[in-house]
Amino acid sequence: MYSNGCDIIFHSAGGAGYGVIESAKENGRLVIGVDTDQSHLAPDNVLTSGMKNTNIAVELVSTMAMNGEEIGGNTYSYGLKEGCVGIPEENKIMDPTVYDQAMELQQMIIDEELTPPVSEETYQAFLEGLGK
Repeated sequence: MYSNGCDIIFHSAGGAGYGVIESAKENGRLVIGVDTDQSHLAPDNVLTSGMKNTNIAVELVSTMAMNGEEIGGNTYSYGLKEGCVGIPEENKIMDPTVYDQAMELQQMIIDEELTPPVSEETYQAFLEGLGK
């Protein structure tokens, strides 16, 4: 992908994405890590990481169980509101203005002022709402 002109790859492959991070280092390009903050693997190439804060989800479900709630057989979905996904606070090579804008959008999603599209249909409606 880098040899075809791609500047940034979001590998979305957890530990299996280490090869993409190595390729970013070799090609002087950027990569977005996933699952945990992967910036330690290539501090000059990992722009940020899409983190899954599973520890928070485990704590939420564990607290429910400890409080006597029946949790078996249920599906739980957690996201920004619960703090179960996000990006690291420290992003060495990300422009601070970009980070601040991302945090503003994050807060808009949490406050339900902005709903991210989840399908082609909702994406098209989102674009129409932007006047595009």
